[in-house]
Amino acid sequence: MVMEHASAYLHLLTIEAKIQGAILVKQVVGYAIAALFGLLAVVFLGIAVIVTFWESDYRILVAWLVFLAFLAVAGVGVFLGRKHVSTSAPLLHVREEIKRDVDLIKESL
Repeated sequence: MVMEHASAYLHLLTIEAKIQGAILVKQVVGYAIAALFGLLAVVFLGIAVIVTFWESDYRILVAWLVFLAFLAVAGVGVFLGRKHVSTSAPLLHVREEIKRDVDLIKESL
């Protein structure tokens, strides 16, 4: 009986692994693109702000404020990334099927 279900488990495990892999690849690519272009945009924005105040007495203050703004944006990015982490357990369906089969075997004994 266990051997009969082993191929079903393997098939279900393969399907869920492919789904999890596809989701992970999409997330990684999306985060990488967002991180790269977000970083470039923020760096150039910071440079533009500092250059704008270069000839004033507020040059040092503005440089520190730009740094703090970068830090705040990084914190928001971490918050948003953690907020959207999947709450469902990976391979949940495989575990449920194995639990049901174990329960069935216990009942039949």
